[in-house]
Amino acid sequence: MWFYENYNEKAALGLKVRRKLHEEQSAFQKIEVFETEFFGNLLVLDGLVMLSEKDEFVYHEMIVHVPLCAHPKPERVLVIGGGDGGAIREILRYDIVKEAVLCEIDERVTRICERFFPSTTAGMNDPRVRCYFEDGFAFMQRHEDYFDVIITDSSDPVGPGVSLFREEYYRLVKKALRLGGIMVSQSESPWYYEDTMRSMTDAMARVFSSVQTYVAMIPLYPSGFWTITAASDTCRLERFDEERSSAIALQCRYYNPAVHRGSLALPNFARDIVVNR
Repeated sequence: MWFYENYNEKAALGLKVRRKLHEEQSAFQKIEVFETEFFGNLLVLDGLVMLSEKDEFVYHEMIVHVPLCAHPKPERVLVIGGGDGGAIREILRYDIVKEAVLCEIDERVTRICERFFPSTTAGMNDPRVRCYFEDGFAFMQRHEDYFDVIITDSSDPVGPGVSLFREEYYRLVKKALRLGGIMVSQSESPWYYEDTMRSMTDAMARVFSSVQTYVAMIPLYPSGFWTITAASDTCRLERFDEERSSAIALQCRYYNPAVHRGSLALPNFARDIVVNR
């Protein structure tokens, strides 16, 4: 048996699977879990790959450690989306973090991941963690001048994730950040989602003075060439704490100071798509 993810009728990814472990329709999306031959358990939302046991560490390390090493003192960190818990797991590696908040619209994603992906949800019961199961857009409207880092760990801009790619959302993020704060958001692949990358970085640039896109190599995401974009009025990703980065790298399988620096080097065709300033 094979699972195929279709990339907008342009290409497809095929994974050999042993069996389907779970399927349900939540209030927001179709949730499936497969046991694959090579990548371990696989989480799929509305037909789109979210994570596998084999390669999830790349995405979670890069969406967390790049901004948390660039911020001078990340004490309060918010994750919008990220119901699988992987970003929270990485945030908790920092003793400096006093509060890690998860806001996930679909509680069923978290409960299913607790069952089938215990390595990503391992930190959810940490006393520094607070979980809210509600719409991230609405959650952000209730917070002002509170978080140091906001990580948008969203699905693709379809269904419940579409509002997290708009200028109105970035303005709410900026309002919720403390002075000197930084936000990051997964920003798709330049091979398949050029329009999304262009529109979201354009929108960020209308809100923040600094916008920087960086890359991560994630085998099961479309093309394997994935991007994450940071926005801030003060933080620059190249000015990161090397001592903090080196210490965190001892606990990582992908991230290290050299990867941090190298991830900022965009190929010309990708640089031409996004705002980088």
